[in-house]
Amino acid sequence: MASHLPKSLIEFIHNCVPTYQAAELLLFFAAHPECDFSAEDIVVAMRPVVITVPAVREYASLFVDKGLIGQAHGRYRYGPATKEGERGIGELAHAYNEKPVTLIRAIYRIADGKIQSFADSFKLRED
Repeated sequence: MASHLPKSLIEFIHNCVPTYQAAELLLFFAAHPECDFSAEDIVVAMRPVVITVPAVREYASLFVDKGLIGQAHGRYRYGPATKEGERGIGELAHAYNEKPVTLIRAIYRIADGKIQSFADSFKLRED
């Protein structure tokens, strides 16, 4: 259950990690802080995890915008811009290793909630 994860991690997921695949990509960057990668390099290096080049680019763009990784000349590198970002990634890594099922459920629950909110914004009101 999401309640077994720290509130700060739940907030981090809500703000920065839209899918489990995105979590795996972010943790890949964290595991290789000394390296920079092109999207194509990441697809190969993450095997047997399956991720496409467009997905890498989309998630990496989000992570750059959130200050979790850097980008230069089409290459990406781990580098949280804030202590909060670094802490969130650390909590994510801990949950990934210690409570993977709980983490997966939390990510999907948060994503489902976002989808429901989006859908609710289009409901017609009866007057």
